[in-house]
Amino acid sequence: MDAHANFFEDVGGVYSEIVYDNTKVAVAKFVGRNEKEPTDELLKLSIYYNFNWRFCNVGKANEKGHVEKSVEFIRRKVFSKRDEFDSYEQAREYLKEELVKLNLRPQTLQNGRTAMEMLAEEKPHLLPKPPRYDTARVFERRVDKYSCIAVDTCYYSVPDDLVGQFVFAKVYTDKILCYNNEILIAEHKRLHGSYQWQINISHFVKTLTKKPGAFALSVAFSQMEPRLLNIYNRYYRGSEKSFIELVELISKIGIDKVEAAIDEIKNLNIKEVTTDKIVAICQRALLPFNEGVTKNTSEIEESSRKILSLYGNLLNEKEPTLGEVV
Repeated sequence: MDAHANFFEDVGGVYSEIVYDNTKVAVAKFVGRNEKEPTDELLKLSIYYNFNWRFCNVGKANEKGHVEKSVEFIRRKVFSKRDEFDSYEQAREYLKEELVKLNLRPQTLQNGRTAMEMLAEEKPHLLPKPPRYDTARVFERRVDKYSCIAVDTCYYSVPDDLVGQFVFAKVYTDKILCYNNEILIAEHKRLHGSYQWQINISHFVKTLTKKPGAFALSVAFSQMEPRLLNIYNRYYRGSEKSFIELVELISKIGIDKVEAAIDEIKNLNIKEVTTDKIVAICQRALLPFNEGVTKNTSEIEESSRKILSLYGNLLNEKEPTLGEVV
């Protein structure tokens, strides 16, 4: 379903008919010798995007056209040059870039036209594209005593004040969104292994405030993002309680503003970086002119305008006599 939605978004329209091989994600079961029953997911997609489907006959590769070896073609043209990546996202971005290059290459059998040019010719004949179909699986989960919910044998953290309550989860192919009372409370990158943990340290601020000694050996500490870990190693080693207060601040205003505040503290030649100083600088940045300053500034500007007006009037008047001055 996610592949369909992504395809229609990239193409910019919907094809009126889509041909499927006899794959389990499209065919629910065979009815008789030739009839096939579509899956519920395919029915939902076809109703939403308003396209028809057609299934190939068993053992008839010729009915699929030139797409029979498309996966092998991509593997040979794209991943033969590079097959190691630091993350799934990096591999996907690399694939997108290489596909653009392939689609811009002239094709001999198509009179030198590129795939992009042929797609441009087809676009006027496509069905209009509705808003992207939401392909998430949805369900409710009770938050366990570790302030986590279980999704496909993996565990994802939520704020620790929700232990024992139910949260609403939306599971996508690459991320998981958690809601409580229709408010987004957590977003995680989806794990595809088994019995793995995805922990956000900001979800355990209340717990760690009561037990700061458990911070350094916690799973939350081991999974901290590199930028936050760098701040801890440079300025907060041995000051776990103060660092937990900083984590709570970051959950509200973001790490970018905190790093900017730390840079300003260093530029002022202040030796010690503390959470109180970071808070003070962030508040000053958020409120560069408070009400009192604005009021005083307005009064000064008004007085200056009056004085300038008086000077202007004096310059425009005739020179006074000695008697008039007395």
